[in-house]
Amino acid sequence: MPNSSDIEKQIEDLRNQIRHHDYQYYCLDNPEISDFEYDNLFKKLQKLEQENPLFITSDSPTQRVSGSVVSSTFEKVKHNTPMLSLENSYSMEDILAWNQRVIKNLNGAEEKIEYIVEPKIDGLSAGLTYVNNSFVSGATRGDGEYGEDITENLKTVKNIPLKLLGNEKIVLCEIRGEVYINKKDFEQLNENLLDKGVAKFANPRNAAAGSLRQKNPQITAERKLSFFVHSFGQVQGLEDNRKISKHSEFLELCSNLGFPIQKNIKVCKNIDEVKDFLMFLQENRDNLPYEIDGAVVKVNDYKLQKIIGYTNKSPRWAIAYKFPARQATTRLLSIELQVGRTGVITPKATLEPVALSGVTISNATLHNFDEIERLNVNIGDDIVIERAGEVIPKIIKVAKKNSVGYFLPPMHCPSCGSKIVKEEGDVYYNCINPSCPAQLRRSLIHFVSRDAMNIDGFGEVVIDQLLNLKKLHTFADIYKLTFDDFMMLDLFKEKKANNLMQAIVESKSRPLSRLLAALGIRHIGDKSASILADRFKNIDNLISAKEEDLLSINEIGPILVQSILDFFANESTLKMIEELKSLGVNVTEPEKDTSFSPLANKTFVLTGELTSLTRKDAEILILSLGGKTTSSVSKKTDYVVVGENPGSKYDKALKLGVTVINEQQFKDLINAK
Repeated sequence: MPNSSDIEKQIEDLRNQIRHHDYQYYCLDNPEISDFEYDNLFKKLQKLEQENPLFITSDSPTQRVSGSVVSSTFEKVKHNTPMLSLENSYSMEDILAWNQRVIKNLNGAEEKIEYIVEPKIDGLSAGLTYVNNSFVSGATRGDGEYGEDITENLKTVKNIPLKLLGNEKIVLCEIRGEVYINKKDFEQLNENLLDKGVAKFANPRNAAAGSLRQKNPQITAERKLSFFVHSFGQVQGLEDNRKISKHSEFLELCSNLGFPIQKNIKVCKNIDEVKDFLMFLQENRDNLPYEIDGAVVKVNDYKLQKIIGYTNKSPRWAIAYKFPARQATTRLLSIELQVGRTGVITPKATLEPVALSGVTISNATLHNFDEIERLNVNIGDDIVIERAGEVIPKIIKVAKKNSVGYFLPPMHCPSCGSKIVKEEGDVYYNCINPSCPAQLRRSLIHFVSRDAMNIDGFGEVVIDQLLNLKKLHTFADIYKLTFDDFMMLDLFKEKKANNLMQAIVESKSRPLSRLLAALGIRHIGDKSASILADRFKNIDNLISAKEEDLLSINEIGPILVQSILDFFANESTLKMIEELKSLGVNVTEPEKDTSFSPLANKTFVLTGELTSLTRKDAEILILSLGGKTTSSVSKKTDYVVVGENPGSKYDKALKLGVTVINEQQFKDLINAK
């Protein structure tokens, strides 16, 4: 039986392994083990700590979220050294003027100055205090002299080390940086909030600040916050022990201690390099996974920083360069309704032209009608627009209400006049008339495509010319076209016209599954089309199917059922299908003999990138041979087919003991007798 010393060592070894893998994953984005292996390490540590509670320490990876700590208020704490703000600049002239002041403070010794430029994260500043290498407390910037104690919330930020890496003993240090949220995580957070009926955050900075100041750390932990180091406050031993003389060296040391450091930092030899890098960051800011609102320029050498000194409010040796504004106020002149290929009706705002980020803006996106209601916006209102990487900016709020209420969704399609449908739980309003003129071009392109009716040679140029000649109004019109119709088109000669006529004739024999996929029924793709065709065999059976008939199919959920019912309830749809039948288009699905198929009644999950065929082709092949595909791995899964760069499904398959095969083994299985 192991003694207490052995158990303590085992616990500490596990903690060090987990800290290492946290650093690799959250700071370097370079995981060395799978999620499954990491989870096993974590569970093993949890079990040992639960069995030996005397060995639990506050810096253990298991202590990031304390279920018992819920604050009613945040206590004020005094910073050991003030967290000063930075002087702001808005032009290159401001940067050059600041540089001249720096040179003056150094008695004209311009040749000695080396600069470091860091992107300015749009988040919330925080200071982290470590004693003997362990994280003990953290606070917001506050007014610079006093901040709020948010220690428990900061513990939930995954890339903040609870214990410093390496062997060097740091007696006391306060590391300062910015807490932020990545763009993708911000979008997901807002979606989750809207699903719960809670108002979404206006921007990532508000999301980070609001999440970090939650009274319950459990909520903060769900928000996927991150942290970047940018400076330090009080330090004991750090500079002397490692002979740190420059800010760039300090950042390198922080990286070795386990702190996340931005990759887009540059040491510049002169002010011209500073200017060039500032322009580079400004032009490429949208390529970063997080929001930045500018950049910070610092004198790199600590000795020179001390000579240059401070004002009462900010260091003279640093300055913030703020990028041009991304927001502007203007008036909403009108709202235009656009109809997409699948019938989704999207509102588009026309604005009084306004300059923003170096361009003149006259249009903005409103996303959907739920967003219009949330904003309470209508024609004539003064609104605030924001441009954050999108070509078309978005309206983020009403600055002044000049109208009554908000712009209401339409009752009928603005293009064809058909009744509008809004599915339960969906935010979009849809026109489900397949002959709607606004949808027709893109619907035709889909109908003739390889994944649908596969009419070779019937490309976009042909469709555009036929539409201009008013030869196409519905899918059925494709099968009414004549040889003479094609001879009227540009670059068409006898052979080309005959080939296309033959391709149209051949498409008539496609199975019902391809026709259903071609019709563009909302939410119905190749897989769902195959399932429906196999079940009903004839389009008339599908048209007459009741809701309960459709719901009895395991793979067809309520949203798809409603979409099918709405589609076939449309009189224009039924008329077109009757025309297709009269023109000789097949509307039945052949029987499949899968009695000897090795895939019959087997369930497959596909993960990773397949090289010899597309994921869609693989799914169709499985279905044609009597198998089934699903998107999630469970104990009922028979095979997980793994391509290049597989995701978490691969890990889950190993965990559950599901049979995993590669692409070649999948082909061998298909060809097995």
